[in-house]
Amino acid sequence: MLQANIRQNLQICVQIATKYHEQLTTKSLIELFESFKTYEGLFYFLGSIVNFSQDSEVHFKYIQAACKTGQIKEVERICRESNCYNAERVKNFLKEAKLPDQLPLIIVCDRFDFVHDLVLYLYRNSLQKYIEIYVQKVNPSRLPVVVGGLLDVDCAEDIIKNLILVVRGQFSTDELV
Repeated sequence: MLQANIRQNLQICVQIATKYHEQLTTKSLIELFESFKTYEGLFYFLGSIVNFSQDSEVHFKYIQAACKTGQIKEVERICRESNCYNAERVKNFLKEAKLPDQLPLIIVCDRFDFVHDLVLYLYRNSLQKYIEIYVQKVNPSRLPVVVGGLLDVDCAEDIIKNLILVVRGQFSTDELV
């Protein structure tokens, strides 16, 4: 059906895959959608089962499909709520994906303590505004780790001072010193 007319038959194929995924195996259905390069189909299929699955591969493939179809809010949701993905693998994928919004990467790095990696990546890719967003809105208590990472990459002193002033008192000064 996908071979005959992918656009017309995609919805019915997703419905069939969702209904019979246990008999047909999720792995083979993922491979089927990937073989036709239909990330939209993969996104909708996995979207129907991801909340009930404990399989890390299902969660990873769902994150991939959501990125490739521009569903950034869904990537954020899964990164924030799921405990069933390999954090290192997702972090590396999100870095390679170079999304227009770095919030999914920030969420993964904050949840799984990859803050130093996050700071190095954002600074080296000229994404400093996301470092500010991270310490101002996501997790101000991580400022000492962020400052440590910025010092490691020889960041300008005035940028570091500005971050400290903006966060003001929402972090442990003992850790910072």
